[in-house]
Amino acid sequence: MKASKIVISIAVAILVSFQVYSPTVSAHTGENFMIIIKENGSVPGNPTMMVNDSALWVNVDNRDNVTHQIFVDANSDGIYNGSDDWKSLNLTHEGNCRNDNGTRIENCEASYTVTFNETVMNMSYYDIVGTYAYVDIDSNGTKFYGNITVIPELHVTAGFQDTNANNIDEAKDEEEDSSLLLIIAAASALGAMILGGMILFGNEEE
Repeated sequence: MKASKIVISIAVAILVSFQVYSPTVSAHTGENFMIIIKENGSVPGNPTMMVNDSALWVNVDNRDNVTHQIFVDANSDGIYNGSDDWKSLNLTHEGNCRNDNGTRIENCEASYTVTFNETVMNMSYYDIVGTYAYVDIDSNGTKFYGNITVIPELHVTAGFQDTNANNIDEAKDEEEDSSLLLIIAAASALGAMILGGMILFGNEEE
């Protein structure tokens, strides 16, 4: 009976320690990173976000009859309007997309979204990581250039730039360290269970 209590105590301790020391693996669900389109360009012009986040351009330029269009060089070939690249419709000020009664005008767009995830981009997680150049062109022909930097999940809150972001190799090393900790925890748990069984069966034989 005493041996059974010992084994139960060991099992409980294993479960608790496994929960404490096993790394928490939770995918970043993704958030909208807002980029404000103004008369003199987009703010922030060079944002940093994580895989699964979305770049959301919102036009607040309220000049009469002035629209903006966003072109993203998706394949980094230096061409912004290629067949594999992304482009928005002509974006107008949000207030101009509604009638006097407040209803939205059909086919009137004030924002544009690009989502950097595996499903939308049809790419593996780490292939998404990188820098994407874009250009904001207003209807007067003025161009404003910027870059979107997409990094792996490194506990950075979407919506804030990380000017000292670690590179992809460091992120992979972090994942490998977490896996190693998980293996060690599992091995420790197995060893404790074997030891408990030996104690239990040893007492029964006596």
